Amino acid sequence: MVGCNTVPNQGKIIEEATQVGEKYFIDEYSTEVKFTEHKFMPKDLSHNISLSGHVKANKDTEIKILIDYDTFRIQNAIVPKELLNKRQN
Repeated sequence: MVGCNTVPNQGKIIEEATQVGEKYFIDEYSTEVKFTEHKFMPKDLSHNISLSGHVKANKDTEIKILIDYDTFRIQNAIVPKELLNKRQN
């Protein structure tokens, strides 16, 4: 029996969200990142997945991004100050 808060196709969602998140940091900050953790928000509250990790060139520089897994649109990103100066927009 599947719990009411279980998200179907989690593996596929994680894979696609990871690609979207990596592309976001490359496009917006010219920075490659590595996501090391993921967390699905409670399904009854939102359809978001949180990805956290670090900048590839510096494991001490942590990043986090929140993505809607229905649309794969970025909801929010936590970006360290050193990356803000690299913003492309």
